[in-house]
Amino acid sequence: MVGIDYIVIVLYFLGLIAVSVLVSRSIKSSADMFIAGRNSSWWLSGMSTYMTLFSASTFVIWGGVAFRSGFVAVLIGNILGFASFFVGRYLTGKWREMKIKSPGEYLTIRFGKRSLNFYTLLGIIGRGFHTAVALYAIAVVMSTLMTLPEGHFMAGANGHLSISWAIIILGVITLLYTVLGGFLAVLMTDVIQFGVLITVVIFMIPLSINAIGGLENFVAGAPDGYFTPVSAEYPWFWLILWFFVNSFTIGGDWPFVQRYISVPTVSDARKSTYLVGALYLLTPLIWYFPAMVFRQIEPGANPEQAYILMSDHVLMKGMLGVMLAAMVSATLSTVSGTLNVFANVFTYDIYGQKHPEVGEKGLIRIGRIFTFAFGAAIIALALLIPYAGGAEKVVVTILTMIIGPLYIPSVWGVFSKRLTQKHLLTAMIITYACGIFGLAFKFSDAVRATFEWINPNVLESVIGTVVPVILLAIMEIRAKIKGTIDPGYERVQAILDPEADTEPSAEMKRATKRYSHMAVTCFVVTLLAIAALLVQQLITESYDAAVERIMIGGIAVMVGIAILYAIYRYIDAKRN
Repeated sequence: MVGIDYIVIVLYFLGLIAVSVLVSRSIKSSADMFIAGRNSSWWLSGMSTYMTLFSASTFVIWGGVAFRSGFVAVLIGNILGFASFFVGRYLTGKWREMKIKSPGEYLTIRFGKRSLNFYTLLGIIGRGFHTAVALYAIAVVMSTLMTLPEGHFMAGANGHLSISWAIIILGVITLLYTVLGGFLAVLMTDVIQFGVLITVVIFMIPLSINAIGGLENFVAGAPDGYFTPVSAEYPWFWLILWFFVNSFTIGGDWPFVQRYISVPTVSDARKSTYLVGALYLLTPLIWYFPAMVFRQIEPGANPEQAYILMSDHVLMKGMLGVMLAAMVSATLSTVSGTLNVFANVFTYDIYGQKHPEVGEKGLIRIGRIFTFAFGAAIIALALLIPYAGGAEKVVVTILTMIIGPLYIPSVWGVFSKRLTQKHLLTAMIITYACGIFGLAFKFSDAVRATFEWINPNVLESVIGTVVPVILLAIMEIRAKIKGTIDPGYERVQAILDPEADTEPSAEMKRATKRYSHMAVTCFVVTLLAIAALLVQQLITESYDAAVERIMIGGIAVMVGIAILYAIYRYIDAKRN
């Protein structure tokens, strides 16, 4: 990275903080702080959900799969799209039908306080470690790319930005914009992050094609089986389980539920998930194509470094900084979403229930204090990971066993009249007991040798998905034979929102439109900033004719989008 790349990174971080300061002025109540007053438009909620599914692993882990195995990585991404359409059709609207302010409120009503405490404890511990690992992973990438002058106080022994300082910088920035702007800032910064991410990833496509000498060379030079939809590592059975794992995740994980209940109507909730589905059907090939091309440029490269190495190979000055910003964006979106949703649950369903006398300003203050405290704990955990001797791999696997099964009873309870708190807790305990065998298989050579015919990826998916589903199905059948109906289901029916699928009020429409304009303005400013960077590079640097045409085409598209938006805002202002 060179000087202009560092300038890009600094400006990007300052932009995130500036946006959070601006949107903080719109926060008048705790509902604004945690669910944007239910005034998020469907496309804004959908784009934020899309970004929340990202992290550095999208480029590092799955980019590595694309480098090694080819098209199977694209199909793995596409399956999230199919899962999103499934969730949008059958589940998303049901979340919005409930008159709830947090996912935790649903758990308390449907299953009871013990279930909320169980979920919150496991969620805070599990998600805290998971988010710390994600923060550590992107800090490693940032550290690898950023060199510092000799003797700089932030430099590590290798002359690069130290991992510890990278964690602190990224963590503090995320804390600042989440604490200041709440969920609204999360939505707006997700739009900026989407703009950075999608622009640089799309820009990589023609540059990658040019680097390989054309699509025909890429196809001709691909290894045998590179375009098949499955591999020995990821067979059809695993892909089917992957669909169900992600259906439960997208349908029941708290950060996603928070987005479904932040929109005005049931129809908006469904459309937001359909948008996620459409994006995941279209974009995985765009993400992974550069890593697949790099397989032919440098076959012996470390697969997990393929994407960033390809970026370094084809991107011009400044754009490598944008690429790093895109990878940072993917992770910061996950971190900020985790911070805000758990602050939401703690504020409303734990602190608020014990202190009903606290007013709106008090709830906002408590939410910010919790966000700061939880964020500081995540930063501390991330700082400890390098001293654990590679324990992040162990942590990720343990979290898969803890967090994955939690979504299933929560979603099951939306449809089932019979599932009780006892059923939920029993199913989780048995599932976690089975998870002990999964951990032994993963980390014990002796156990793996005994059961060498078992695919470890399939085993984890079976334990995390099939086991709890079978247990819940048995409990459902037994309860049906007995004819029992859980009172929690009837309590949920009593809180259904009669206005959840009616025409929003004029005031709500104005608020939704204002937030939409704010979000699109953030997106357009992001595009113009990238276009200005490309113009600066065209003026000060020389490139071959093919690369210059790509740069000019990119500038034209971005400026064209900005002009169309300006025309729309002018016409809209005239009408109103």
